Amino acid sequence: MDDLRELYHRANQYREPAFLERPYLGSPGAPAQDETNISKTWMHLNGGFLMGYEYTRWWQESRALRTTAVLGDWSWLNKVRITGPNAEDFLDRISVKSVRRQELGQTLFTPMLSEHGKIAIEGLALKLGDNDYLFTQSGAQFWLPRQAEQLGIDVQLEDQTPDWTCYALQGPHSLQVLEAVTGEAFTDMRFSRWRRIELFGTEVIVQRQGVTGEVGYEFFMRTDTGRAHELWRRIREVGREFGLRELGFKAQLIGHTESNMPTIIRDFLPDRFPREKLSRFARLWVTEEELAAVDYDLADQLVTPAEVGWGYTVDLDHEFVGRDALRAEADAGGPRRLWRGLLWNADDIGELFAAQFRDAPAPPPPDLPWGQFRLQFQRVRRDDEQVGWASAATYSPNLRRMISNARVDRELPIGTAVTVDWGFPGYPTWRLRATVVEQPFIAQHRRDDLTAAAAGRVGTAGE
Repeated sequence: MDDLRELYHRANQYREPAFLERPYLGSPGAPAQDETNISKTWMHLNGGFLMGYEYTRWWQESRALRTTAVLGDWSWLNKVRITGPNAEDFLDRISVKSVRRQELGQTLFTPMLSEHGKIAIEGLALKLGDNDYLFTQSGAQFWLPRQAEQLGIDVQLEDQTPDWTCYALQGPHSLQVLEAVTGEAFTDMRFSRWRRIELFGTEVIVQRQGVTGEVGYEFFMRTDTGRAHELWRRIREVGREFGLRELGFKAQLIGHTESNMPTIIRDFLPDRFPREKLSRFARLWVTEEELAAVDYDLADQLVTPAEVGWGYTVDLDHEFVGRDALRAEADAGGPRRLWRGLLWNADDIGELFAAQFRDAPAPPPPDLPWGQFRLQFQRVRRDDEQVGWASAATYSPNLRRMISNARVDRELPIGTAVTVDWGFPGYPTWRLRATVVEQPFIAQHRRDDLTAAAAGRVGTAGE
């Protein structure tokens, strides 16, 4: 464990040269993942951890999410333990949602803001005990200490990212896989609840979450026993009977767009840097030539919770950083732009691909899937007037369409025909047709009552 912690801390020295002083390392599940990562490609996003890029075929993995089950690795998410007598006060002060009534064994989604009311970070807070929380999200190890210092709150913060896995089991058959793996019943576990179990002689927190919109669970397994890869292997092998596939990073974020899950960088920029340093952060996710071609203020991509459909999380009755800005937004009637989906015109996308086989200049086609964690915001227009921004564009094998998220003027009704600017520096820009649609693109099952479903199965079997 000490070796893994040491590697992790070295891997997060971002100002040091990669490979020489800043290593990359496999996730806790890597020894088992290497057995089936047929692409032989490993992707890095955060924390130094490498992730399998494509285990089988990305479209098969994406389809399995909606039809059977998938196993994905989110262990790269940062995890910060918040403890001490002031832990609850601190978390309540920096979260738009009050944690005062949070129960032991409950997880809350807790967006956090800058003083301007823009989202700085968002993540999940597991209540492990009185004044004891585990907060998970990229950048938490930097943002939380800064907030504690600025607010003058004495609280203990420990970066525990390498101490826990985060394996996500998602899909219609995830409950059956979970119960087969653990030998325990989980039908009664409600959404955003967790419990402790033991597997391979190691503590595991199993929480019910559904980042993909499906019924799903996450395994937070302690890594200090060195057996985390055995858990990955067991889930994979037990899951085969239920049609489970491992989910590589290439397909991982298709589910985010399908299920209405706004994501930092793909859909908006985090407001946790001085504005003059925002371009330096953006440079991590876009090429120099594309950044140089940006002809808008990057601050346009800073958002309030209501702009990305998270207004429901905000509790204006408790004091938190950014509350005054959100109250002013509410008093003004809400944000200028609302969170919507865009269904891109299939004929225009087909023509974009066809143009690659002709001599006339044309913009490059989207990768399938496209973008993932590239910074790319496309202008949305009605006639010639800009009415918003498209983001997180991807091909969905489940919908067989190109789709994206969008922030569009609130006056635009569902069904409005728009165009999306598609182009890159040195290439033509085409305006591709799209239609404004409601979010999410797929039916949501993350909060399904599984006790009722189980009762129905028993009743049907007895008839």
